[in-house]
Amino acid sequence: MAAHWLQSLRVLELHELNPAQSGDWSLRRKSLVALALVGFVLLAGYLLQIHSALTRLEQERATETVLKAGFESMAAHVSGLDAHLQQMQALESSFRHLMAQLPRKAEVPALLDQISLLGLTSGLMIERIQWLPEVLQPFYSELPLQLSLVGAYHDFGLFVSGLAGLPRIVTVQDFTLAPLNDAGNGQLRMTLLASTYRTHDQESAP
Repeated sequence: MAAHWLQSLRVLELHELNPAQSGDWSLRRKSLVALALVGFVLLAGYLLQIHSALTRLEQERATETVLKAGFESMAAHVSGLDAHLQQMQALESSFRHLMAQLPRKAEVPALLDQISLLGLTSGLMIERIQWLPEVLQPFYSELPLQLSLVGAYHDFGLFVSGLAGLPRIVTVQDFTLAPLNDAGNGQLRMTLLASTYRTHDQESAP
């Protein structure tokens, strides 16, 4: 049966398919034309549907690529989160330790006593020791201390080393060293500026 219809399609001439003469067509010819039209419509619809599906597929693949890149970025961020937290904890611990080394108002007189005692135990004579006006910085305050000491060269080394070993932060700057007199007894005078620091949320120094 199918072979018969195919044979009929092969022998069907295009000039015989004049629509103006469709009323004279035989039932078989009408059936063949109708089947051809239905087949064409079905084929066109199928091709259009396939094209739409392929377009959606490409869009889904592009979306998948973007989502995959975002996921990989988030995964990398999460994998390094523990290391960042540990680093932050270490920094906070260091900051707290540093803050603990800055004197508060009540501790400033004691710090002055410690420096005076350090000078005496180092074999030096203290000529002058005086707090200078506080210097405000953006994130901290500087408390400068002017000193004038007399002694031997080795004793000054002990004194400066002792300052570095104090439990509170003290820095030394702007120091001068000169002979005390022309007697040649080895005595020297050293003037220096020692500074300690405090944060702004602490009480002001005197």
